[in-house]
Amino acid sequence: MKEISYVMIKPGFLQHEEAIVERIRKVGTITKRKQLRLTDKILAGHYAEHVGKDFYPNLCEYMKSGDVIGFQVEGEEGLVAKIREIVGATKNPADGTIRKDFGIGEVTRNVVHASDSPQAGIEECARIFKRCCGCKKK
Repeated sequence: MKEISYVMIKPGFLQHEEAIVERIRKVGTITKRKQLRLTDKILAGHYAEHVGKDFYPNLCEYMKSGDVIGFQVEGEEGLVAKIREIVGATKNPADGTIRKDFGIGEVTRNVVHASDSPQAGIEECARIFKRCCGCKKK
């Protein structure tokens, strides 16, 4: 069964694209790439679970501070978990992970986002790439 994940390089870290892509390609195939500036509408959908929390305005300000690069990554079942493993934990990422190797040690300004479930991957890719990636929504 195929899985889809969305991986996003956050503002301030685009210079690491080549190294990050190299790691992603070890576990999946990048089928779409898009460099963009995030809007309030995209952020409200992407961070819906955080809307209204005290850190949300600062998060949005940071995410709108520069371009991001989004990738649709496809692979076999288990892809999302594999990508999350190479990305590393948000807090205290392990040595050898993307967040540890390229990050600056700030939880709120970490290097990348990666889908936390196959369904999230479908929804996030649809939001960024404006086409349905196989979800049931029209």
